[in-house]
Amino acid sequence: METKKRVITSVKIPDNLYEDFKIMNVRTKMNLQDLVERTIYLYLTEGRFRETIHNQFNTYYTGSDILNAIK
Repeated sequence: METKKRVITSVKIPDNLYEDFKIMNVRTKMNLQDLVERTIYLYLTEGRFRETIHNQFNTYYTGSDILNAIK
C-alpha cells in the first residue's frame, strides 16, 4: 500500500476553542487531522462552503453554548 505524503504544519488557535474541540472529538470520533483534511477538500471543491468561510468574519468563540446546542 502506498503511503500518502503529508505536510507538517503548525496552527495556533485559542485554547478554549481547542479544548471544546477535544470534547466534541470524544463525542463524534472526528480527530483534528480528519477535520482539517475534509475542510480543505470542501474549501477547494465546494463554492458554497468556500463562500461561507469567507463570509465568517466573527471568529470570537463563546464555547459551551455552541456545544450544548449540538448535543
